[in-house]
Amino acid sequence: LAEVAPLPFLANGVVTFGCFNNVAKIRPCVIQLWIRILRALPKSRLLIKAKPFASESVRNKFLTMFEGHGISTSQVDLMPLLPLTRDHLAVYSLVDMALDTFPYAGTTTTCEALLMGVPVVTLRGALHARNVGA
Repeated sequence: LAEVAPLPFLANGVVTFGCFNNVAKIRPCVIQLWIRILRALPKSRLLIKAKPFASESVRNKFLTMFEGHGISTSQVDLMPLLPLTRDHLAVYSLVDMALDTFPYAGTTTTCEALLMGVPVVTLRGALHARNVGA
């Protein structure tokens, strides 16, 4: 396993949010909430890591969504999956706080974030699929 690292904020003074969930879980309502967070904290960053971001067209589509709502692409980092589990887990060292998806919450990614010392913000819902991290 990768080692748990200190929160990046302690070194750079910038809050970095992250989500490593499957892109299919990143619905428009999730994007809207993340946009509200980035607007409220304009110096913050968002790192989204998912398999489809290996494709430039998918990255551009996602960045365009944020740009269309006034969020600078410099605040959003998109990263594809990494082949080795150790490398994947090490990326959590770039994140101060994980943002869970909804209405279908993360399971593995929630456990990974917590394992790597990254707190997870999640919304409580009425169904098990929404309450995994709650």
